[in-house]
Amino acid sequence: MQIAAAELRHHHFSFVRAVLEGISLRKAWTLYLAFEGGPDDERHFQHRFERLTRQIHLAADQRGLAAEARRALSPHGRDEADPLRPALPSLDEWVAQQCEALGVDVDFQSQAEWLAEYEAAHGLDQPSLPLPATALPPSAETQAPRQPLESLNRLAGELARPPALTDALTAWLSPGLAAQLQRTEVDGRALPLLTLGDLIDFINLRQHRWWTCVPRLGRVRAERLVGWLAPLAAEMARPLHDGALKPFALRALRRGSELGVLDPGSVRHYGLVPLDRLAVPEGLDGRKGLFRNTTPNTLGAHTDLEAIHAWLQRHAASPRTHANYSRIAERFYLWCVWVRRKPMSSLTEADFQSYRAFLAAPPADWIQRAKVDRHSSEWRPLKRPLSLSSQKLNFSVISAMLTALVEAGYLSANAARGVLPSMKLPHFRIDIARSFSDEQWQWLMRCWAELYATVGPTSDDGCTPRLLPDAAHPDQAFARAASLRRTRLVLEMGATTGLRLIELVTTRRSALIRQQVDGQAFWFLRIVGKGNRNREALLHEDIKALLDQHHLDMKLAETAFDARNPRVRTLRAPEAAPSPGDSATQHGHADADGALPLVGALRKAPPRWTLDARGLPVLDRTAPQNADRFGSLDPTALHQALKRFFHRCADLAEAHGVALDTAALRRASTHWLRHFFANSAAADNVSPAALMNAMGHASLQTTSVYLHTERKVLVRELSKMKRR
Repeated sequence: MQIAAAELRHHHFSFVRAVLEGISLRKAWTLYLAFEGGPDDERHFQHRFERLTRQIHLAADQRGLAAEARRALSPHGRDEADPLRPALPSLDEWVAQQCEALGVDVDFQSQAEWLAEYEAAHGLDQPSLPLPATALPPSAETQAPRQPLESLNRLAGELARPPALTDALTAWLSPGLAAQLQRTEVDGRALPLLTLGDLIDFINLRQHRWWTCVPRLGRVRAERLVGWLAPLAAEMARPLHDGALKPFALRALRRGSELGVLDPGSVRHYGLVPLDRLAVPEGLDGRKGLFRNTTPNTLGAHTDLEAIHAWLQRHAASPRTHANYSRIAERFYLWCVWVRRKPMSSLTEADFQSYRAFLAAPPADWIQRAKVDRHSSEWRPLKRPLSLSSQKLNFSVISAMLTALVEAGYLSANAARGVLPSMKLPHFRIDIARSFSDEQWQWLMRCWAELYATVGPTSDDGCTPRLLPDAAHPDQAFARAASLRRTRLVLEMGATTGLRLIELVTTRRSALIRQQVDGQAFWFLRIVGKGNRNREALLHEDIKALLDQHHLDMKLAETAFDARNPRVRTLRAPEAAPSPGDSATQHGHADADGALPLVGALRKAPPRWTLDARGLPVLDRTAPQNADRFGSLDPTALHQALKRFFHRCADLAEAHGVALDTAALRRASTHWLRHFFANSAAADNVSPAALMNAMGHASLQTTSVYLHTERKVLVRELSKMKRR
């Protein structure tokens, strides 16, 4: 690799200067040019040095500095030693000699201590003695070794061009690395990086893991590139953000330690910040709001913010609902005091109309593009403009909150109540089209079988695939096989029970029961779903066998029980009490089987960053990191695992030329399995009442969307009409 543009930069002169001073080619390369990539080969380093010297000669000739270049790059300046001074070993060479002589490692003492001993050993720590009055000035011969470096420094000042944001990356990086950056993609869209400014902006936008968008660029090369770019960006007055220089976990850890020693009141201020850091000016806090009641209220609230927190506290028992309502209330209140500059208790119907327009087209400074901590200065209330359905959800929650404040005696009126019906927002309707066709389902099963055949248990005849391993037929690759078995379990359970994602990961094994129906034994799952509604799901025998194997896989992967882990996660469904299995004993190995989640983790969580006694970040490899001692899995992790499988199936369909809607497969998620179950049941004439109970719906009206009743009536009746 080599620099494409024939423009010289300061780091090129630094590399040449280091070599002329006697530093090894490898070390000089590592210090000044390694960021641009290239083979780790001494011949490559030598070639770069020779090419740069030719470029310096050429540029100097064009500027009338040929003589200066000859003085700077003459062999005398590099090879000939000062005859009046013995050659000294470098610090690294001297330290290596001392370590060998003393039989110690280089870590025996610090770098500063080695340097002090080095200077003392060679008399470099003594002050310079003044020259006697009769001393002659240094001759030209004694100054000769310094002249090449001085000449090179003058050339650098004349020829080296300062960096600019408009500089092409090809002027700084090797052709291979520059070409990789030109192939950058974000969400499937090409986003070529062509200039230094492009690269800086992209890294700041995508934060620390920006390199995952660049094909064939790994973490090590990316960190090396950022290390070189950071001072350059600062020099051009467009510095890299802290989020681009440090991982999110480290920033959050450091931020937490800093907040721990601060007075909470000292971090509050008026601005676009989370509510826990917001300081509301007296005129906007709602004490004198237009619709404030002057009488005491049941919430005990004196300000609008206190009233919001009191209302949110009512939903604390349902963590997901509380989190969703908190986000909606937070952005609404920030809009009141920061954009509208009015207390929430003074809003009129016209204000709510303005808020709807604001949500549909929020300004850029309200949009958060990258993942940041809530305490970061880059935190924002929104990630994108809200769709019509999201707007309706926001206004429904806000109206419910204001209604509750009216009932509590805090407000005298709810201005949102009159606005919501007039907004003519679309009625929310379940999109049952987010489901699989029979052809897509068959393809998913075929892809799974082909993937599993390469890692699962071997068969006796080499042809008939085995689903489950045993002592005589072990897995070819356990980790991958166990992961694919979990995928098959989720697919089968979703397609035959209609379980929600949250129910798959929050129901424990103890919710599994065996019951006799009409003289035949069946497996059932007791589920507590949305709205705290109880229901039972039928579990087929082959799926029960898959479930048993999955829990055995968890034990083999050592995730089923961790006695060191004190955490016991209370598994809940949204807006529901603990699942039936939560009543099991939470301590000891004896009841671990019953406490296992239906679908759990198959690998231990990686070590997490923590602060040591000195306040320095370290990886804690000893503490248990899983969500709880029984291997429960975060819903997001299962969702992402299934998304990867659907993407893989779509890729295979395109590679084999299979006529399927691969775009739909890539959009598929765990909830598509629930719709697939309901659509399949309706197509097989399962009664509406049975389907309602299986889905856990509150009413037949919700279930009827899968029955296509209106469409069937439309076709049946209009088919009677004669065409004329």
